Amino acid sequence: FLGKYRLCPYTSSISRAAVGLLSVGVPVGGVHVRVESTNTESDPTSRSYNILRAAELVSSFWSEVVTLMHSAQEEWATSLIVFPEYDNEFESFVDVCDTIVEPTVVATQATNVIGRAWFHPMYDTDAVGHSKVIAGHAIPHKMVEGFMKSLHLSGGKDGVGLLEYDELVEANNRVRRTPHATINIL
Repeated sequence: FLGKYRLCPYTSSISRAAVGLLSVGVPVGGVHVRVESTNTESDPTSRSYNILRAAELVSSFWSEVVTLMHSAQEEWATSLIVFPEYDNEFESFVDVCDTIVEPTVVATQATNVIGRAWFHPMYDTDAVGHSKVIAGHAIPHKMVEGFMKSLHLSGGKDGVGLLEYDELVEANNRVRRTPHATINIL
């Protein structure tokens, strides 16, 4: 999906990621895909189900980090962990990513080593509610708008052809929308 629609400029297909990064010492490699589901008989509305599901998401994240670290870059350049059980629960997915996954990356002092991005079928930057760049998330709309305006002005276009703000918001959200809730580890 990311390669087919060119949503990631560095991924051209399921077998080729880190495309165009050789000049900075990153060789082209494959995309490791892991699809996860909660193995439980619990009621999906129960608290224990949600705890187990969150624990499995975090465990899968770190298992994939280990897979990438033990693999040659030419074999696996990136990993996609797919969590279909979160497809209809954007806020729950982001909550686990932001309040558990991200703090563990920070706690292990791995923020400069482990790249991560959150994707979701209902990704909504406004629901995230951030005004500055934060790990895992799309850039806030106002920052994208300022960047686009500066590009147009520096290109001598004087604002002609700029997206309307609501179009920019939709495009910015679409960049993080995938068919299933997904964490991309870079």
